[in-house]
Amino acid sequence: MTNTADKREIEQFSLLSNRWWDKSGPFSALHKMSSARIEFIKNNASRIINNKKIETKFLDGLECLDVGCGGGILSERLSRLGAKVTGIDASKTSINVAKQHSVKSRLEIDYRCITTSKLLKTEKENFLNKFDIVIASEVIEHVNERKIFLSDISKLCRSGGLIVFTTINKSFLGILLGKYFAENILKVVPKNTHDPKKFISPQKLALEAEEHNIILDNYIGFMPSIKIQNIIKKEFGDFRLSSNINVNYGAAGIRL
Repeated sequence: MTNTADKREIEQFSLLSNRWWDKSGPFSALHKMSSARIEFIKNNASRIINNKKIETKFLDGLECLDVGCGGGILSERLSRLGAKVTGIDASKTSINVAKQHSVKSRLEIDYRCITTSKLLKTEKENFLNKFDIVIASEVIEHVNERKIFLSDISKLCRSGGLIVFTTINKSFLGILLGKYFAENILKVVPKNTHDPKKFISPQKLALEAEEHNIILDNYIGFMPSIKIQNIIKKEFGDFRLSSNINVNYGAAGIRL
């Protein structure tokens, strides 16, 4: 089974692992996106939740897989909403940081240093079609063999479960702002974090996902507030959901 992980990118993220929870550090954009990402996930999770949940435990009891979890920024938010979270990442140092931080946060999260392909190869009987929700947030633009990655995601999700992606659009604005402006002008993202060749448009993602029984039918944009003081401080403001999907966007749908 082909490994979808990009070794160079894993090494780059590993070198920065000690700064995952530094909200003004190299992962500040992910912290700023966190609330908007959770809002998008909750909006779509309502499709697979049969009964009303209280706001604080909206995902209570749902099995959730956070693919490319890094230091656990999103995993911890999902856990606080009541989900039974499994977080996987190919970077051992990132997983170690995630484990340590979850202990401090008093959260029970199953973190594993493993790729989707290896998870299915070594523990297929435990994880095949297991998860109610599978999330790959800011991950698909970093993998090799995207179609194999989509196949893995589909196999890990149960039939009728929810799959959520967030990524950067392969558009003029996506490349200009998501790559060059973020990395070279604001410098809120470490240089060489992104390769525009790996970016994907919503239309192409939908077509490729459908080949693997993932029907993406809900899209949203993530837009940061950028004021003069943000540019001076070289930072993004908090992200909000938007109908504009030209730069950062989310795509969600049901696994058949």
